[in-house]
Amino acid sequence: MSNSGAIVLGLESTVAMGARLILFYTCRRYLLASLYHDLQGLTSEGVVPSSAGELDVDAVELETLPTHSPSKHHHTPTPSRNRIFHSFVSRTLFSLSFSESCMLFLLLMCQGLDIFQPRTRLINWNISLYLLLTLIMVLIPLSYSLVLSYRSSPVSKTLQRPTILRTIISALPIALFTYLLSFIPLPTAMASASTGARILSRLVVVGIVILGLLSGFGAVNSAWTFFPRLSRNEKSCPTEQQIVQAEHGLARVRGDLAERHMALRRREVSQPKADSSWLGRMMPSFRGQDESSSAMQEITGLETLEVQMLRNLEAMKERRNQVLFASTLRGRVFQWGGRLFALYCVYRTIMAIVNLAIPTRALSAAPSEDGSGPDITSGTDFLTLALAHLTSLHPAIYLEPEDVAVVSRQISLGLVGIIILSSIRRVLSGVARALRVSSRNLGASLMLLMIAQVMGIYLLSTLIQLRTSFPPPSLRPDMESDEGTINLFSTLPEFQVFGSLFDGSYLVAAGVTAVVLWFDERINGVGVDDT
Repeated sequence: MSNSGAIVLGLESTVAMGARLILFYTCRRYLLASLYHDLQGLTSEGVVPSSAGELDVDAVELETLPTHSPSKHHHTPTPSRNRIFHSFVSRTLFSLSFSESCMLFLLLMCQGLDIFQPRTRLINWNISLYLLLTLIMVLIPLSYSLVLSYRSSPVSKTLQRPTILRTIISALPIALFTYLLSFIPLPTAMASASTGARILSRLVVVGIVILGLLSGFGAVNSAWTFFPRLSRNEKSCPTEQQIVQAEHGLARVRGDLAERHMALRRREVSQPKADSSWLGRMMPSFRGQDESSSAMQEITGLETLEVQMLRNLEAMKERRNQVLFASTLRGRVFQWGGRLFALYCVYRTIMAIVNLAIPTRALSAAPSEDGSGPDITSGTDFLTLALAHLTSLHPAIYLEPEDVAVVSRQISLGLVGIIILSSIRRVLSGVARALRVSSRNLGASLMLLMIAQVMGIYLLSTLIQLRTSFPPPSLRPDMESDEGTINLFSTLPEFQVFGSLFDGSYLVAAGVTAVVLWFDERINGVGVDDT
């Protein structure tokens, strides 16, 4: 490479790095300002708040402590330090995932517009691609373990810092995942591919399964929400008096729970004093143990009742808000739009069954007649084909007949993205509830990491689809090998059997979600009729 070429390469790479930094700063400064706050509110919805009894129990303990402790300031951990750690990690990794994802699409646009030298585009493409792979496979999974373990100990109240041993232990699941990833079979055409291409192919297989599961969950959930006849949601609107009665009942249960907690704490505090003699220490009080066991059973029952009553109250408030919103003009438009989208979800489920049972076009590894690439479509989505034909009828849009199928695949991919977005909120709320996250900041950080990982996986799957729609030109005899690999799409694996894989995981998630929702409505259904 000549000196002038090296200078141009350095200048263009500097411009690309500047664009990367601008995207990173914009995401961290502006996008996360509202997203992180929304995730904090979502964490509050997914986690049952602490009852008043727990606060009263802490108050009983504080009454026995000295009113002044000069050394307390030195031993009490600063909550913001813990919050700053997991917030910094999640925000940084999300911003990196966002900026590198945008850079990949930006470089594809530069390739289409012939901006920058091909070598500059390829170098920055590889940087963004491999950094995104590292984020998805290593950094974000490792951050899950570190963020969950980096918290204050409830006993010692000391801040647990990440150590080398804890970091190694946290990395063991990643090593296991990487080892299991190597067992995913690859097509024979990928045998001579590079290590990065093989890793990307296997990761895309996992990503397609995850996207199929999210899509199946979102499709059934949308149909369940906007078609009340499928569930038991078609009920009368709760009145304000019914909600107030439910709130009073919940307050009484929480009051009883607080009294049981205080009584149990007093018994535990007074127990050592009553049994301070030698005989009391050698012969435990069976009566005291029976009383404590009975009190714990009462507390457990009241806590279960509190959770059920809280769920019932939240469901009543949500249904009332939905009914009031549906009575407005904006609500009616939203309802009709949601029902149309739910109809598409039902249609998408039917098409997934058809594509698996009766493939409309067999998979072929042979190149097409024009040499553009193999014919790999595993099924036909007639709705997206119709939308593509309608798009081609617009005077400002001209599509060749062979481009209609390409546009159809892109429309289908976009609709799948909408289904995933419609389900991600409930998925994140369920994860926060399953992990029993009690901190709004910690829950928001975990959700932000999950969104960053799903966003990266979805982007890689989108790039694979784009490679299928716009395959790189094949090598000519008079073309050097270096020039043949300069096309950015040539670094990506081919989309071969991912269509059937997506449909299969989609149907599995849809079936499981439908069964779970049906049983949940019959067993744990809440509403006006249950109060």
